[in-house]
Amino acid sequence: MEDKDLSFREVNTLIRERCERILEKFGQVAVSGVKDPKLLAALEDVKNYWRDFNRPSLTFFSCEAVGGTYEISQDAALMFTLASSGFGVHDDILDRSMNKHLRMTILGLHGVDTALLVGDLLIVKAWTFAHELIRKTGNPTKIADVLEAYGNLSVEICEAEFMETQCRQKVDTALEFYENVLWKEGAEIEACSRIGAMMGDGKPIEIEALSDFGRRLGFLSRLADEVEDCRNIKGDLPHRIKYESVPLPLLYAAKSSSSKRTRIEKIVNKKEISASDMKSLLKFCFETEAFEYVNNLAKKKGEEARRKLSVLRPSLSRTMLLAIIMQANARVERLCI
Repeated sequence: MEDKDLSFREVNTLIRERCERILEKFGQVAVSGVKDPKLLAALEDVKNYWRDFNRPSLTFFSCEAVGGTYEISQDAALMFTLASSGFGVHDDILDRSMNKHLRMTILGLHGVDTALLVGDLLIVKAWTFAHELIRKTGNPTKIADVLEAYGNLSVEICEAEFMETQCRQKVDTALEFYENVLWKEGAEIEACSRIGAMMGDGKPIEIEALSDFGRRLGFLSRLADEVEDCRNIKGDLPHRIKYESVPLPLLYAAKSSSSKRTRIEKIVNKKEISASDMKSLLKFCFETEAFEYVNNLAKKKGEEARRKLSVLRPSLSRTMLLAIIMQANARVERLCI
């Protein structure tokens, strides 16, 4: 079978069709066994808020690209969705994010205590859902390998979050250090492609290729978020600088000269960042070609990701994976213009 050319609309339609079923099941599993009305209300808000298609679709297509089936990968995709939503709630607590993506977070809606417990519950549900994988595959050894891989990658994700806390309001963070943080955060996306390939009984060379692909896709996603936050497209930049980390383009701009570093640092350390301050920060990025730097970095990693897929047989799933990385590159480029 040869790769087929697909438009972005066709790609997104297929992804949505596949993932809607997982998100529906996610909603059911998230509230199963819970009786407390307030906790149920918080979980209902998670169901409405968490509309992630990227992780499950990557799991599906990685599984199918090595000869597996959609049905085999469904439960693994559901496990990722549960765990990722829990990690996301915890991440909002760490960053004190009351709003994100133009919506109230679970922290903003229900407070820190409920948010913490909701995040815990979703992560526990993800791990305990592994019994479904064992029951359906009938292969405990295979699922043990899957869980070991996921556990190792989860440690790396937590390490990345810890490293990022060391970058709050620090303009002097080394580019290499911060790019390594973003690379480590890509472990979450790598988990989807690696375990999708493992569930599909891929050959070792295929599993490693898809793992490398997923890591680079995760890195591209983080690069896009860095530019989006830096340009304050969703109004998150002041909060981002105060409670999270200085975005990569600003770190790059600060390295261009001592005078720019001093001016950027002065703004970053303010108690309140004004609209004119944000315009100044954006101007520094354009003057130093910081966005061009990020876009070139994304192009390099995107090309590496595409080459990784050359070990796979031509198929619709491989075509979908190629289209997904092309969309990721296009998002970064669009934001950098």
